[in-house]
Amino acid sequence: MASSRPPFCEKAMIKKRALRRTIVLLGMATLPLIVPVGAQQFSDRAKKIGFQLKCMCGSCSMTAAGCSHPGGEFSGPCPTAKGMLQEADQHIAKGETDEQIVQAFAQEFGTTVYAEPPKSGFSLVAWAMPTVYLVLGALVVIFVISRWVKKNASETTVSAVPAPPIAPELLERARKLAERATED
Repeated sequence: MASSRPPFCEKAMIKKRALRRTIVLLGMATLPLIVPVGAQQFSDRAKKIGFQLKCMCGSCSMTAAGCSHPGGEFSGPCPTAKGMLQEADQHIAKGETDEQIVQAFAQEFGTTVYAEPPKSGFSLVAWAMPTVYLVLGALVVIFVISRWVKKNASETTVSAVPAPPIAPELLERARKLAERATED
């Protein structure tokens, strides 16, 4: 039985299939460029915990999950950050809660491991100071503006008071002096 399609349609179908195959092969060829071979994949929960912890490599101030050392021999998380995320995955495998895992890192590295200061004890100062500075700044602005308004109000009231009248003999004397000065 002969095909009911015209020959030019079959050629177009063959070209479409070849194009699809080429796209799939190119996609597969570029996949190693996107995901490096041997790249460690950490769980989403470990990454979430990693964003709460500071990378302890000593050469950056990024979080363990966000550590990216540009340039040099590598570009990406340093070995310390990878180790911290791997350790977090191990704690997760043991069934520990996020808080327990963060506390384990705090016991190992001290309170400097926190990406943000804890909301307790002396660290509350770090959380309160921005608000204190904002309130103090607003009070200073209000004080300065009120002083300007009072100064302008006192200047307008002083100028609104009429000047005391000048004696007629002083006015006459001033006119005579002006006449003499203009005649010369």
